[in-house]
Amino acid sequence: MPESKKSVARIPVPPRAQPKVEVSDHRDTGPTEPRREESALPGVHMLMSSLVEAKRDPWLVPLIGLLLAFSVISLIVQLLIAFS
Repeated sequence: MPESKKSVARIPVPPRAQPKVEVSDHRDTGPTEPRREESALPGVHMLMSSLVEAKRDPWLVPLIGLLLAFSVISLIVQLLIAFS
């Protein structure tokens, strides 16, 4: 009789503890409006906002592959000539 497959082991993981937020009486001297998540890293959004999908020539990769292949063959031929 074939053995039955063992099921995947399930390990119970406790939920993450939420950090305690301390309430202070004084106000920050920063901006009065609440910070949004997207303004937390303004540099990333500025760089990613002007992202343009580039059109690549479909012949580029095969031509580069041929160039590398002929370069390797040429190097082997040169080494054979040099050491013969």
